[in-house]
Amino acid sequence: MRPIVTIDAEAAADVASLGGKGAGLAYLSSLGVRIPPAFAITADGFRMAVGEALLREVRSALDAIPEDAAADELDTRTAAVRQLILDGTESHPLSDEIGGSLEALAARAADTELCVAVRSSSIAEDAADKSFAGEHDTYLWVSGATEVDRRVRECWASLATARAVAYRRGSIDDLAMAVVVQQMAPARAAGVMMTLNPVNGDRSKVMIESVWGLGEPLVSGEATPDRYLVDKITGEVVRREIADKATCAVRDPDTGRGVVNAELDVGQRDASSLTPAEIAELVRIARLVERDAGAPQDAEFAIVDGHAPDNVLLLQCRPETVWSRKPREAIAPAGRTAMEAVLATLTQTKAR
Repeated sequence: MRPIVTIDAEAAADVASLGGKGAGLAYLSSLGVRIPPAFAITADGFRMAVGEALLREVRSALDAIPEDAAADELDTRTAAVRQLILDGTESHPLSDEIGGSLEALAARAADTELCVAVRSSSIAEDAADKSFAGEHDTYLWVSGATEVDRRVRECWASLATARAVAYRRGSIDDLAMAVVVQQMAPARAAGVMMTLNPVNGDRSKVMIESVWGLGEPLVSGEATPDRYLVDKITGEVVRREIADKATCAVRDPDTGRGVVNAELDVGQRDASSLTPAEIAELVRIARLVERDAGAPQDAEFAIVDGHAPDNVLLLQCRPETVWSRKPREAIAPAGRTAMEAVLATLTQTKAR
């Protein structure tokens, strides 16, 4: 596998090379689903940049961390490992190739002032028995070859975040990290969807949750989203909950980089963040992906300016790892919201 590959319909959806996010994007592209243009530094690219000697040193340092290390000790020792990776890759051999790939991405996106999202894509991500979503780092509104290169190195270093090390113990033999560099979608709205009802595992439904602006506050649990429960067969919205949305996440207007919260106009706060046509397109994609994959999926999406279906983009997609392994008759406690049920079950999964 080449150290850097374009993610498109021709790219192999290979988790061992592209990691979970990269392979998911390649898979979506192969199905004809719209994604922002992207390339990936592969796991082989990581190994080439880090080198065998540094990788041995990193593994040794991680292996030396006691399994019962207290939180403070784990934070200190993993911070040292991350610095080891950052220092050891400061003049890595892929810098020029990353810069060239960024120029090609800008040309492909027809954007001379291209901003990108730089996303960690671990080769262990979205494995059958564990989901590593949220354990590694992502950076938004990144601009220029120098900053992209630095963020790529920080994604490599996030193999050694305290949360990732604690979660990974005993489960990963091959330390490697692919990184996805993807055109930043200027989202008017964004969110997540699952091809089942996360409250009770009902596979005849699609659950969509969305907010105005970028989706990070929703993914991190900081925002209360609009919720749409849709019948997968008929496309009927069987339950609609429109939240009072006081703020939204937007590109920092002062620096042009990073994300800040902006207040919403009164009329927008309690307005639906998705149109009926956008909901219909998301359900169409949910049906398509689940049918082809043969198992429930969850996905992140962005809605850009324009009209459905052309303004609906998927940012990533992965197998649903909670309800897919539960008995069909299992249900959540009465009165629990979809997000509360998902978070509670994920917490139980990670604790095992």
